[in-house]
Amino acid sequence: MRLSNGKASDPLIRNLRAVVQRAPDLKEAAKLYEVVLPLLRDDEGHVAPVSLPIDQIRAKLAAGTPLLHGIALELDRDKIHELMLRLATALESDGGKSRIQYRRIRRALEEGRLDADALLASITAGSDAVVASAAQDLQADPGLIRVLAHNSLKPAMRLLCRQLTPLVDGISWDRGYCFLCGSGAALGELQDHQLHKHLRCGQCGADWTFPRLRCSYCGNDDHHTLSLLYPDPWDRKVWVEVCEKCKGYLKVIFSFTPTPADRLPIQDLATLHLDYIAQAHGYKRVPIEPNVFSP
Repeated sequence: MRLSNGKASDPLIRNLRAVVQRAPDLKEAAKLYEVVLPLLRDDEGHVAPVSLPIDQIRAKLAAGTPLLHGIALELDRDKIHELMLRLATALESDGGKSRIQYRRIRRALEEGRLDADALLASITAGSDAVVASAAQDLQADPGLIRVLAHNSLKPAMRLLCRQLTPLVDGISWDRGYCFLCGSGAALGELQDHQLHKHLRCGQCGADWTFPRLRCSYCGNDDHHTLSLLYPDPWDRKVWVEVCEKCKGYLKVIFSFTPTPADRLPIQDLATLHLDYIAQAHGYKRVPIEPNVFSP
């Protein structure tokens, strides 16, 4: 099975090819990942460091407030606009059925008809107004624009995660959303020899421990209303945790060591069959959007 445009020596490409070999039906999706993930990994993340006193960090986390909430990030908007344009161009070249829509988005970015700054501010403030307006003007799927904006922010968010994570060492955080940016967990990992459960943020890559017997959405810890779904009764390395109280679900994998942030999307793709299983049983992933800008 051969994917297009990838360098075989690139670890991300090798990882994607391994996923496709195990699940050939993911070939088309893997092509998109192949053009996007190296761009995100290689981008420097153009954002100024955030200075937070330890007392403020402790107070925020104790109140259940992600560290970046209420912080006016100093982003290099021109660089992020460039990344958004590179992503749109790459997806236009290998975007499958969405190629024409990516072309419209790319041209709008080049011509200034799509304001990346306003788009990012709207997205991270939890508003869909700019996305909806742009989608109507460009006759494009709003989901494509939304995903493009979120991805263009990922390198900056990962950089801040690397900067701020050492500062929270030893401080308790047992919420189901990210302690840094507030996004919902992309998946759970059982790490180290004790198999401690960790949640992983798909937006910034953050990693935090979480109780094994607790729903990451509603906090339900009644074992009578929590259960597991296995895709294969003989394979106990991946499964879905489901909650009867809120009907939410979380994919969980054995990892032992944390998955690098740039490979979390690959793990999410590789476990796509778990999403199908959970949703077929009536469970859902409850979206939690990041909100990292001050208005």
